[in-house]
Amino acid sequence: MTKSPDVIIAGLGAMGGAALYQLARRGVKVLGLDCFSPPHDRGSSHGDTRITRLALGEGEQYVQFARRSHEVWRELEAVTRRSLLRCVGGLYYGRTAGRTEAHGAADFLRTTIIVAQRHGIRHEVLDAAALRERFPQFHWRGDELGCFEHEAGFVHPEACIAAQLEIAQQFGAEIRTGEQVMDWKLSGAGVEVVTNRARYAAGRLILCAGAWLPALVPALRRRTRVLRQVLFWFEPDGPQELFTPERLPVFIRVPDAGTEMFYGFPAINGPGGGLKIAGEQFDRTVAPDEIDREVRPEEITAMHTLASPHLRITSRCVRTAVCKYTVTPDFHFVIDHHPDSERVWLASACSGHGFKHSAAVGEALAEMTVDGRTQFDLSAFGLERFGTYQPG
Repeated sequence: MTKSPDVIIAGLGAMGGAALYQLARRGVKVLGLDCFSPPHDRGSSHGDTRITRLALGEGEQYVQFARRSHEVWRELEAVTRRSLLRCVGGLYYGRTAGRTEAHGAADFLRTTIIVAQRHGIRHEVLDAAALRERFPQFHWRGDELGCFEHEAGFVHPEACIAAQLEIAQQFGAEIRTGEQVMDWKLSGAGVEVVTNRARYAAGRLILCAGAWLPALVPALRRRTRVLRQVLFWFEPDGPQELFTPERLPVFIRVPDAGTEMFYGFPAINGPGGGLKIAGEQFDRTVAPDEIDREVRPEEITAMHTLASPHLRITSRCVRTAVCKYTVTPDFHFVIDHHPDSERVWLASACSGHGFKHSAAVGEALAEMTVDGRTQFDLSAFGLERFGTYQPG
């Protein structure tokens, strides 16, 4: 045994990095392990920007996390003097009829509006005429309905992770990168963790390995899928000033019978930097270490074909990136202790909508690990909803 910290965290991406920060600031002796060097581009937390919103079409159980995450990022901004969160507004829209399921919600847009109303989230419901007048960056058909959320915007995922890891180290956390967790087991009153370099003992363990988590938690193997996703940056079709954060909000075009969901951001990298957009695919499962990182011309063409009838972009794609979703059958998170022990907590399978909640989920993990209780309601995120635990 080479170390005996109070807590070990496996995986230092969105959730793990947040948990490391929250534990370290509480004075907990914590060791963080990651097989890469976060922030990195091998998981689900890269690509310059991630949408953040308080009116959650996935359900009101997420509002608690999104609100607290905004507060944490503002706290980190004050300490680091870095820009992490920018509230440029969020536009969610689609046809007035014929909308289809998204992220587990039968009607994502309607649920978004209901959540905003119930939780006092500042928003406007916009008809087709209002949408056309206020947002000339889009092609409007005249049959759309929209919701504009004033406090939505984007976060910089790499910067958020880096800030939390940096401050965690200042509070005394130890970080070991390039070190992969191979196995773990309960041992006496604690846990043992085996990596490709060493063996560790600790009182508690938090597993936040993302797409690699099912290899460490058999209870997740038949309950999650890893999916390759592609991000695209297209040239805007029109004056550059129309597409800056001062004029263009983050946006989600919800799906209907004729159009799949896609989402996007304002142009944050100046002229030539492109407008980041992406769709989602849930058909082709991949192994986390075998993901194809090449984006083919036909994928670029398909994205342009999907988005260009609705968004003013040219066919010129200036950049692409590949990331992963780890998805549960109901598209909701897993935040729970391991079926065999409350000394081991896990958070993953965030189904493509996790980063906006990560700062608060990390806080919840820290609270449960240290105090055995948390300010957050975790009842909707337990493993038991998938049925009886069967290893393998």
